[in-house]
Amino acid sequence: MSGGKDGTELDLLRYFRDSLIGRNAKGIVHNMNSPLQVLSMQIELLGMDLNLLASQPCENSEVSSGIQQAIERLDQLETIVAKINHLVKLVGSRVADDEQDDDEGPIMVARLLEETIEFWKSDLFFKHKVILDLEIPSASPVVVSKERYLKDALDSVLFSCIQTLKKENDPKLHIAIEAEPDSSDIVMKFEPEGRGFPLERVEHLSSFIERNGTIKEIEELSFAPVDLALAVAKMSIKKISGDFKLNDQSIIIKLKANM
Repeated sequence: MSGGKDGTELDLLRYFRDSLIGRNAKGIVHNMNSPLQVLSMQIELLGMDLNLLASQPCENSEVSSGIQQAIERLDQLETIVAKINHLVKLVGSRVADDEQDDDEGPIMVARLLEETIEFWKSDLFFKHKVILDLEIPSASPVVVSKERYLKDALDSVLFSCIQTLKKENDPKLHIAIEAEPDSSDIVMKFEPEGRGFPLERVEHLSSFIERNGTIKEIEELSFAPVDLALAVAKMSIKKISGDFKLNDQSIIIKLKANM
């Protein structure tokens, strides 16, 4: 266990990451990358061969038609493999081997949010049951920050919203990104309809973490997963000098935009 306040916070982030995504995710991503790369390369080579064959004169209409059908099916296969590659990269970006703080860099906030939403659609309840109302600007606002902590915060917030909505008969989630008037702040709002968030428990857990509580002590207090997730989100946003506000029916994150 790391010592000191910063050590406790980093331990909690790593603990939550592992429990949320799964201890074997790194190995799964690694094992999928190589065969997917080979498959993508073979599809590309086969497509070149088929297109070359299709360009040659052919008096047999059935053979010519068969080649065109093969090209179309190969295109469909290429699209599917590209989607799988994209999903693997989404997971891989959350289980990087380097657990140290990221260097600061430009982050396209809207794009990162969209990728996070896509990642969480692996939750079938969220994908098929939740009515998502998403309002984001066409031109993504940019912040210069540590992407790892913003990812942790967005993952934690979406996890909390999803878990809260599972108790609702008509689950709806409104998410918006907007610029705050008369300032350079970028505001992200998450508003699940229905039951509120556990404000007192999250505040209690956040205060406990700030007092340098250990992971073992936190486990013994038996906080619910949503309590822990929201405390992680609050801590992550604080680490990148943002503002995290938890209300009964909403979560508001403010970040300093870079124009």
